[in-house]
Amino acid sequence: MPPSSDSPPSPVPSEHGWQEKFRQLDERLARLERHIGVAATATNVSDGTAPQTIAEEIESPEAVPAGPGLESEIGEFWLSRVGVVALIVGLAFLVTYPFAGFPAFMPSVIGYVAVAALFGLARWWKNSHAETARILFSGALFLLFFATLRLHFFSASPAVESRAFVLVLVGAVLVVQMFVAVRRDSELTAMLVTILGIAAGMVSQLPVVGFATLVVAAAVSVWLYRSRHWWQLGLLTLVLVYASHLQWLLGNPAGGNPVRGLIEPHGNLAFLAVAGALLVATGLTRPQEDEPAFLRIVRSFGNGAGLLVLGLLNVRMFYLGQPPWVQLGLAAGFLAAATAYWWHHRGRYGTAVYACFGYLALSAGIMAWFPAPQVYSWLAWQSLLVAATAVLFCSKIIIVTNLFIFGGIYVAYFVMAPASGGVNLSFALVALLIARILNWQKERLAIHTELMRNTYLAAATVIIPYGLYHTVPKSLVSTSWLLAAVGYFAASIFLESKKYRWMGITTIFATIAYVFIIDLSQLQPAYRIVSFLILGVVLIVFSMFYARQRKREELNEQPSASNAAGNPDDAKPSA
Repeated sequence: MPPSSDSPPSPVPSEHGWQEKFRQLDERLARLERHIGVAATATNVSDGTAPQTIAEEIESPEAVPAGPGLESEIGEFWLSRVGVVALIVGLAFLVTYPFAGFPAFMPSVIGYVAVAALFGLARWWKNSHAETARILFSGALFLLFFATLRLHFFSASPAVESRAFVLVLVGAVLVVQMFVAVRRDSELTAMLVTILGIAAGMVSQLPVVGFATLVVAAAVSVWLYRSRHWWQLGLLTLVLVYASHLQWLLGNPAGGNPVRGLIEPHGNLAFLAVAGALLVATGLTRPQEDEPAFLRIVRSFGNGAGLLVLGLLNVRMFYLGQPPWVQLGLAAGFLAAATAYWWHHRGRYGTAVYACFGYLALSAGIMAWFPAPQVYSWLAWQSLLVAATAVLFCSKIIIVTNLFIFGGIYVAYFVMAPASGGVNLSFALVALLIARILNWQKERLAIHTELMRNTYLAAATVIIPYGLYHTVPKSLVSTSWLLAAVGYFAASIFLESKKYRWMGITTIFATIAYVFIIDLSQLQPAYRIVSFLILGVVLIVFSMFYARQRKREELNEQPSASNAAGNPDDAKPSA
């Protein structure tokens, strides 16, 4: 239909209007390019040049600026790192090279000159080549330490005859280097200085000096963890302290000696106790927000494992056959650490880990002092002490661990030791007492299931008949089992728990099987008659007990039913 003559004419864009539309389109394209990561190309709108399309910009090699690729990364950073390391190693070999015909102090002088040159290069390249400058600085620290050691060590004719004097100089160098690390706020440099300090102790070939350096390293790591939260330095120090202590016990093979073990203890237990206490104190702080729980678990477990292994190795090397004072000392120390963690910040992981290691050390002491099979009885009673500790520390971890330890101890006794009535009685009583503790303190332990308690009760149900079988005469086994069942029923009445009734029923069925299978074929006629008579009487009495209980329950239900019938509204559940 042709437009009416009354309709207004369509507006025709002017030249300025077309430029405005191109400008808006260009802005939209620029936003789209920024979204998909394509660099925008400048467009001259004023001269009316049409903007490039997105496809043209993507295809254009100048559209995407080339960033630093793998080749540039390797060429600029990794080659410099490897080059600096190679340079430092070469200078170290140069320092140790025997210069014939030259004074003995010449290698160290060369080393000090190289250190000054490295420090100068690091300062010169601080801004232009920052990565290379950092590596050069660390290399200079290492070379300074090495050149100072060269004054006495690594040479048949040292420049300084006094080993003690050179060790003091090395210590002073390490103190200055650690001060520089703290001043520069460089945890990596502090880690390097720690490694060098422990290495100096190994080079000294003096066990006392080596053990002392480990204590100093532990103290420095604790200070820096508390002041600057350098947890990586703390973990490294933990590993180095225990690994270095172990290699010292093996004769310092890292210092060039054969693996043969120390002949004398050199008081290493005292150094181990101090270093261990310092490393344990690392965790006596409230957890940082950025510190994962896994880190605290690893630190506690590493401390416990290192102290326990090194302590028991000392016993094996120097104190075999003597009273278990080392094991008892370890146990006391671990339990003191667990108490400190619980008192300080309710640390459930550290508390549980150190408590478990404490009881492992106590178990080692019991096993070293008591003969079999009595040792298993002592270990069983220790499980009761562990359960009491779990209640004290509100630790579900300890109580679960104790369950597995208790089962493992009994399996070891069952397989490796002759049967003993006293040992079985100990295991049974401990199982029953722990079950009562779990029922009594289940809210404190935050136990929401009956699995662990039922496991201990089931263990007692099996252990008691087995122990009686190996304790009483064969003619009285069935009678003793029946008496145990009577005790279970009495306990169920006193404690108002039907679990003990089930234990009694289980024991009765075991007694019935024993009477019909064993007593019927092996006992003399007189004992056989007595067994069947006692069994029959006990079963009838138990049957009357259950009949009386059922009638009592029916009488209790009748008033409730009559009340519901007299008042139908009472029978309806409330809204």
